[in-house]
Amino acid sequence: MNIRTIAGPALLLVAVCGGCATRSSDPRQGGLFGYNPAAYEQRLRDRQHRLEQVEQENRSMETTGTGLEAERATTRQELARLKKELAVLASDTALLKKRVSAVRTTTRAQKEEQERILKGLAGLQAETRATDDVADPEEQRLELERLQKKRDRLLKEANDLMQL
Repeated sequence: MNIRTIAGPALLLVAVCGGCATRSSDPRQGGLFGYNPAAYEQRLRDRQHRLEQVEQENRSMETTGTGLEAERATTRQELARLKKELAVLASDTALLKKRVSAVRTTTRAQKEEQERILKGLAGLQAETRATDDVADPEEQRLELERLQKKRDRLLKEANDLMQL
């Protein structure tokens, strides 16, 4: 046997085996002799860890979503309650305006006071309608309180006018 007949197949065998052996920890790229069970197990643990992280993030987002839904429901209820209070305020203002308009004034000062109160009530009605469009419940609540105080002040003035 000639050295060339032995060296040719030996070189071919080394080349084939070299192609099968790699240093990758990825089992899809490991080749025939590159299988590394420890690297495979590590890769599996890494993937399981990442899966647990993603599942934890999902649970956290679901919890946050549930909390936001509850907050949204509470906000809707608060807005509905405030809208009812605004409707009552509008009704009270309209009734007070009718009562003030019906008062018979005898003096010029009484007539001027009556007109001032009626203008205040008209302004209160316009502000009440504008407040109904406010989307923030806290802002709407504060505005409602301010309007109720204004109504109470105008009511006191109207009562004083009616007693004269």
